[in-house]
Parts: sequence; C-alpha cells; structure tokens
Amino acid sequence: MGLALQKEYLDQLKLVQKEIGFQHIRGHGLLCDDMAIYQVNEAGEAEYNFTYLDSYVELGLRPFLELGFMPYKLASGSQTVFYWKGNVTPPASYEGWSNLIKALIEHLSSRYGSDEVVT
Repeated sequence: MGLALQKEYLDQLKLVQKEIGFQHIRGHGLLCDDMAIYQVNEAGEAEYNFTYLDSYVELGLRPFLELGFMPYKLASGSQTVFYWKGNVTPPASYEGWSNLIKALIEHLSSRYGSDEVVT
C-alpha cells in the first residue's frame, strides 16, 4: 500500500481506474511504517493515522485489507522481509495490537459504514 504514496503510482492508478473502472485493490502492507498508521507520542501513548488508507477510497477503489506486517514501534523484534522491510515479528504487546485493530475497524466503520466494512 505504501506504493500509493508516490505520485507516479497514483497517477498510473487513476489512469487505469479511468480506463478499466475496476472496483477492488489488494491492500498489501497496510501496517508497514510507510503507511504511518501507528505512532507513539511523547507520553508513550499510541496514536493512529488513517490518512493514507483513505486515499484509496477517494479514487473509488475498495481495498481488500490485509493486516500484514508489524509497525516497528509495536514489534517484538526486527526480522523483516522484502526490499521495503516489512516487519514479520509478533507484537511486543498483544493489547497494543488489539487496540490498533479495534481503532482501524472503528475508523473504517465510522467513515464508510459497517455494511461496507464487512463487504
């Protein structure tokens, strides 16, 4: 999903969307650090940012979301895969992981509706 942060990628995606009109896109790497979804503030509290995720929906695309990879600040280790270094370690805190997933589902449900989320 981090590729969509690049202007060239978004321009190509817009062109393909205009020409083909597809409805779904694979949301791979949702929780990678380049998506900036999970941060920790100075007080040590988790903060969530879903701005980049919402950009897909603005293009008229419905992402199939994968809860893949672990945000560095929530990871229990540093083992990564692929050139973008997706962290594949379990969470250091399962409570923190649960809170992240709950926040994600709450955001999606409040912004797009529960019916859309379960679809």
